Amino acid sequence: MKNKITTIVGAVQALAALVLIGAIKIWAPVCQKMLTLTTGKEVHMKCFYTAQAALGVAVIALVAAIVVILARKDHKKVQFVNIACGVVLFLLFTSLIGVCASPDMACRTTAVWGKVVAGVTVIASVVDLLSGKEGQIPG
Repeated sequence: MKNKITTIVGAVQALAALVLIGAIKIWAPVCQKMLTLTTGKEVHMKCFYTAQAALGVAVIALVAAIVVILARKDHKKVQFVNIACGVVLFLLFTSLIGVCASPDMACRTTAVWGKVVAGVTVIASVVDLLSGKEGQIPG
């Protein structure tokens, strides 16, 4: 049986995912500069790929948050998906792909948004997992 906390947590997670999507696409996008290889070919910088991967993870987190809101039972099991999404988001912006080394690059702002959303997602998931009286953590 769901309680109000679960609905609020799901809404917070959905909002966090939408905020990251907005940050990547609207108010804090990574730059569109290209790297020129020695062959003369141009490729995107690694922050471009980080943003694309983070966008995919944010969509998965959004869907999982909607499932948390709509599910009548077993919503706590979905929180493990959200925890995984939060961890992967954080790692995307730090060690898996990363952002540009220069502190002046636009992707540094995008990374801050990504890390904050990752933290909010994980914390909200843990709150939902630990809320309730019986069967707090699914077995």
